[in-house]
Amino acid sequence: MPMIAQAAAALLALAVPSAAFAASWTAYGNARFGYLVDLPPGFPPIREADNGDGGVSASTEGHAALSVWGSYLLDSTFRQEAGSRIAGDAEKGWSIGYRAVTARAASWSGSKGDRILYVRAIARCRDQAAFMRIEYDASAKAVYDPIVSRLVKSLRASGGC
Repeated sequence: MPMIAQAAAALLALAVPSAAFAASWTAYGNARFGYLVDLPPGFPPIREADNGDGGVSASTEGHAALSVWGSYLLDSTFRQEAGSRIAGDAEKGWSIGYRAVTARAASWSGSKGDRILYVRAIARCRDQAAFMRIEYDASAKAVYDPIVSRLVKSLRASGGC
């Protein structure tokens, strides 16, 4: 019996930090463009832009910068907008190693020097899109991989069109 109790205690000890990690995420909602995204632990609340389209946050340890924003698709489809933004990142020196674009969602990632970039976008209504962009130190990749995974899954629409 003591061995079973020790094993149970060890499992509980492993579960508590992951539960605390999961519980410490907070949501940011943008009313203007109708989207939500979860903010990871270690990131202060989004500093919203004056125009209310989104904002920025930076990790407290200084390894990462997170931006979220909504945008109108004035003269393009969602696919065209995503393609244009991917091309823009490439023109700014990002080596784009992954890209996936559909009519309703897009993701791309790349690297530049010692930095990694990941962008997720979702179509909102007919003429809107929401974006999440995180840049972080390549040296912190192992730490940020699960954070990026959750950020990508958390970007979602809120409310109707």
